[in-house]
Amino acid sequence: MLLCLPWPHLAKAEVAPAFDCEALYKGGDYKASIDCFLALESQGHHNGHLLYNLGNAWLRHGEVGQAVLAYRRALLFLPRDGDLRANLKTARERARDDLEPPDVRAPLARTLLAPYDSLSSSELLVLGVTTWALCFLLLTIRRLRETEGLGAVAGVLAVVAILGLSGHFVRSYQQEARPITIVLADEVTLRSGRDLRSVDLARLHAGAELSAVEQSDGWVQVLLSSGQRGWLPASELGLVRPLPQAPPR
Repeated sequence: MLLCLPWPHLAKAEVAPAFDCEALYKGGDYKASIDCFLALESQGHHNGHLLYNLGNAWLRHGEVGQAVLAYRRALLFLPRDGDLRANLKTARERARDDLEPPDVRAPLARTLLAPYDSLSSSELLVLGVTTWALCFLLLTIRRLRETEGLGAVAGVLAVVAILGLSGHFVRSYQQEARPITIVLADEVTLRSGRDLRSVDLARLHAGAELSAVEQSDGWVQVLLSSGQRGWLPASELGLVRPLPQAPPR
């Protein structure tokens, strides 16, 4: 289906035929293919396959931070794609910082929440709306025809609908309010405040995955998996969101 390093094979993205990003990639011109994929996304082609291919091109170009960002964004659309996860793992292994991603779940939570984690935000929304409509339909049939046994089925559907819709809104809130952020710069200093004169806390490198806590005045307060907090320039980071990141203010 998609590329799984080191053997290149790009997914056919549903994009305008004037852009032949795949040919550029296969020809070894990774920078041109990156520009091509970015141009496609700027025209509104937001999908997991394009972002996955963009991550492949960034990784071949040697930009680990950009590759991790593209792969993490692709996972928002393709959470069950095994090739995507394999390539993300490859990119993480090339990162210099030994930091666990902030959204890694404990084994028990990972097992219990596996159905939730296997669905994208849009899939959760579709699941919730569809099951809610089916629940309403069954209740209508039960009332009109006085059919026994449909109440229990409608109750199960109502629970699934509530879980799907609440999961969608929780996921959307997390992506907007507390997104995962990726270090893009080769090296950046984690500081105690929003000032270049503040205390240096640590050095972070391209590909480090952090949790964004607060954004203010061109700075982002981040939380490391170790529990340490600090501030980084927004211009050196990429936020894991479905749509492209707006230029930092």
